[in-house]
Amino acid sequence: MDLSTVQKRIEQLEKLQEEVKISREMLKGELENEPEFVEASDEAKAVTQKRKQIKDEILARGPNQQILATIKENQEEINTTKEILSAELMEYYEESKTDEFADRKFKVEATLLPKKFSYDKYEKKD
Repeated sequence: MDLSTVQKRIEQLEKLQEEVKISREMLKGELENEPEFVEASDEAKAVTQKRKQIKDEILARGPNQQILATIKENQEEINTTKEILSAELMEYYEESKTDEFADRKFKVEATLLPKKFSYDKYEKKD
C-alpha cells in the first residue's frame, strides 16, 4: 500500500473534522442568541440538578452503597478481562491470520491517534 494514499486520507479526514467543528460552533452561537432556547436550557438544568440530588440521596443509603461497590468491583474486573482478551485475540490473529475463534468472530481495529504536539513549527527560524 502506498503511504501517500493513507496521508491523503488523513488530510481529508482532518479537513472534514475541522469543518464539522466550525459548523457546530456556528450553530451553538445561534442557539445561545435565542432567548427562548436559553430559558428552556436553564429550566432543563434546574430539573436535571433536582433529579441528580434525589438520585444521590437514594444511592447514599447503606444497602445501595454496597451494591454500588459490588458493581464497581465487577466493572473493574470486566475491563481487565477485556484488555487481557483483546491482547490474547490479537496474538491469536497474528499467529493464525484469521479473525474467527471457535464459533465466534472478532474484529481487529486500528485507531489513528492525534498528532504529538510539535514546538518546531512555533520556534523562530533564523
